[in-house]
Amino acid sequence: MDGEVLRDDQWERLKPLVPGGRKGRRGPRSDGRRFFDAVLWLARSGARWRDLPEDRFGPYQTIKRRYYRWIEQGIFDKIFEAVAIDPDMERLSIDATVIRAQAQAAGGRRKRGDRKPRLSAVPAGDLAARSMQ
Repeated sequence: MDGEVLRDDQWERLKPLVPGGRKGRRGPRSDGRRFFDAVLWLARSGARWRDLPEDRFGPYQTIKRRYYRWIEQGIFDKIFEAVAIDPDMERLSIDATVIRAQAQAAGGRRKRGDRKPRLSAVPAGDLAARSMQ
């Protein structure tokens, strides 16, 4: 479970930006940290909502509903702005989907002029001797 949840210092930084967490009429409200950990788990695993481990995060329907409410309220935008000011640079990633491959890399047909050059008939030892002259 290490690496799947926020550290305490990271959570303390985000806690003021997260709504809820105060005691309501029927007891304490849902845990914002557990919800945030569920969203991070989804982002890191690439899983569907239904694949969330219910024993760790609760019913997926509740998390999904809250996620879309936070988007509508702009809470994630506020969190991203606050975090972008002072990044901790713990994890960096490069998305390779923006790097275009050549057509040949995908098995595409080569143009007539793109043929591989033929190897020279001159042995490698002769090239070294000629370059010294």
